[in-house]
Amino acid sequence: MAGQTILVTDRFRLREFEEGDRAAFLACHADPQFAGFHSDEERRPDHLSSVFDLFLAWPAERPRRNFQFAIAPRDTPGGYAGNVGLRLEGLPPGEGELGIELIPAWWRCGAASEILRAVLPWARAAHGIDRFIARTAPGNLAAERLAMGAGLHLVGQDGKRHWCSAPE
Repeated sequence: MAGQTILVTDRFRLREFEEGDRAAFLACHADPQFAGFHSDEERRPDHLSSVFDLFLAWPAERPRRNFQFAIAPRDTPGGYAGNVGLRLEGLPPGEGELGIELIPAWWRCGAASEILRAVLPWARAAHGIDRFIARTAPGNLAAERLAMGAGLHLVGQDGKRHWCSAPE
């Protein structure tokens, strides 16, 4: 069973998380390739499990201020290729923080760009976002290229690199 589909691209379905996604989410973060871009704290199973619990709780927020969607291959709606989020909590109106994580099998094939091409217009239309921010791990050149491709510019660094788009 797969959660409610929110967006569909050529290759993916973005859907609400379900409890059945927990094992794949934890496995993704345990993958040595993936883990290299995350701190020890970010990789701890108890931390990851509490983050996953937030993803399950966010659809019930009223008003909803945080969105984190499981990414599934389009032909396997219950599958797991990663996740993508838009977080509005604590940010000024019109601003949203983007985040995306893909399992290494989906790296270097344009998947993240394809997903953001669906998420950005959705965020603008559904939530009035005209300024996007993101944080990337130092040395994650693919994430930096993705941020630049989405129109974000490097604005600072304090452990993570901070990116921001100009309001439209």
